[in-house]
Amino acid sequence: MRRELKILPKIGINEVKLSMTSSDLNNILGELDKKNVNGKEFFLYQDEYIFHFLNDVLVSISVNNPKIIFLNKQKIDLINESKKFLFKENPYFVDGCYIFPQFNMSIYGLDYPDDGIQLTIYSDNQKNIYEKDIKLAFQFRSIDKQLINLKYEITPYQSVGLLKFGMQPSEVEKIWGVPLKISKNNKKGITTENRPNSQAMYNEKGQLIQLALNCKEEVFIDNKLLSKFGSNLDSLKNEEYFINRNYKIYFKFGIALDNLGNLSSNDFVYIFSEEMIPIWKDIYRPLI
Repeated sequence: MRRELKILPKIGINEVKLSMTSSDLNNILGELDKKNVNGKEFFLYQDEYIFHFLNDVLVSISVNNPKIIFLNKQKIDLINESKKFLFKENPYFVDGCYIFPQFNMSIYGLDYPDDGIQLTIYSDNQKNIYEKDIKLAFQFRSIDKQLINLKYEITPYQSVGLLKFGMQPSEVEKIWGVPLKISKNNKKGITTENRPNSQAMYNEKGQLIQLALNCKEEVFIDNKLLSKFGSNLDSLKNEEYFINRNYKIYFKFGIALDNLGNLSSNDFVYIFSEEMIPIWKDIYRPLI
């Protein structure tokens, strides 16, 4: 069934249609693995498709790790063109999942495709389940606009543009919008927030202690573009640095550079507070 994934909003995917019975589906795809989860019937097909039945009627179709889809006669590359697609359709964002109520569709994991993507088409009688939280959610364009024209000028151990060390998550959210993913290390008391092209890290008091910015963003030192030139930046050429694993660290500026300072668009610039100096200096301790 994989072939080209033709999404038929509120109808189905390819030849599989919502409202089919399990026998209808078997006639198309053959015998499927059947599982009961919390009293609900799910059918699994080739580890790629999950079909959810309610009273023997198909109410949702999920596809694992889709790459190219066709929607309203348009070809969409979910891996390489996702931002353009999201801006055009302006979905709601809820707990790592984009919700497209106009299509009865959700896509989970789109911002971190290496961890897996799942696309789901659901019937109208499931809208109250999939869309129950969108009234409290942000839409993509409102999040994206908050990130436009931000200049990330580093003031060592104090701030990066509008972001200041010691800020609480709620203060960062006003500048960067809601995070896409939040993870906590209770043992170390560290909370990490991930957003498109960026990461914010907080200590056990909820204070901002470190930022990471992808080199697709414009990060400056002394008004010079650090994220483009890396350790070849004139301001860094004669500065003392420290090597820790794959990072080149300049403690004068409170920064660590991926790939030993030879930055590419996939690398990150880490800007840290004084609290993080011992972590970056200790070559025997795993970096947070």
